[in-house]
Amino acid sequence: MKIDDLALFVEVADQLSFTEAANNLDLPQSTVSRKIKQIEDILQSRLFERTSRQIFLTQQGHQFYKHSKAIVDEFRLAQDNLTDFQSEPSGDIYLCMPGFFSEVLSKEFFDVFMRTFPKIRLHIKTLSPTQIEQTSDADLFFYIEPPKNSCMVARRLFTFSRRFYASPDYLAIYGAPNHPDDLVHHNCLRFDSRLIDSSCWYYIEDDDVHCVEVDGTFISESIRSTMQLAANGIGICYTPQSLANPLVREGKLVCLFDGKYSFEQPYYVMYHSRHHMPKKVRVFLDMLMQYVEQKHDLFDLWIGL
Repeated sequence: MKIDDLALFVEVADQLSFTEAANNLDLPQSTVSRKIKQIEDILQSRLFERTSRQIFLTQQGHQFYKHSKAIVDEFRLAQDNLTDFQSEPSGDIYLCMPGFFSEVLSKEFFDVFMRTFPKIRLHIKTLSPTQIEQTSDADLFFYIEPPKNSCMVARRLFTFSRRFYASPDYLAIYGAPNHPDDLVHHNCLRFDSRLIDSSCWYYIEDDDVHCVEVDGTFISESIRSTMQLAANGIGICYTPQSLANPLVREGKLVCLFDGKYSFEQPYYVMYHSRHHMPKKVRVFLDMLMQYVEQKHDLFDLWIGL
């Protein structure tokens, strides 16, 4: 039996109408009816029950449809992938991301990508985290949490380690906390990333993620501001290790708890299907993964913008 015969059967089963299937396949209705009869003869099974007005799948028809559709879908997917492989990537890619991430990629990556693939058009939609969670009309989504939708696939782009820091002067006056839960008694300088609750500082203990609810006299969209005030002895900051390291080396900040409760913050790229990704999207994702690996410091820095 040919793949075209299976595709014809699937079309009739989808439409439950010889007339509609014939129109969609651009074939005479008599040809469609004859082909279905030939398939039933080969299988020695009745696939459809026919009335004067409608047709219905039999039990055998339902079973044959399930397997036939999988075969036809896989064949068409193979065709699409082969076409993609043979042609230069082109078309539109729709990306959904927070504004700050778009700014980082605009510094260099978008320029390099568009020069490499001039026939691809990029459409960037910058949204808040809540809007990203509610949006489905994009090829790729960028967010700090894995998808709640089980139909979506997530790949981790990068991870940065968040730790707790204070200056020696602050610790001399107020004492060092012994556990992250003790931070509720301290002036916590909060960074509002608009991605997560700035009052919830996460930490890892016994392989579990915990959150301590903190408060303080300063909150800013610039994490560097919180670091500088912490270095000046005003309070405690919750900062990526890569950003705090220079101040630690200068003796202006001390890593609390000896780094024991650090939280590894992931950042994800998400897409809809694990099975079929158009070539234009695949080359974008592959180049982005390579770029992030090579320019990891740049993605540490955007946190402090």
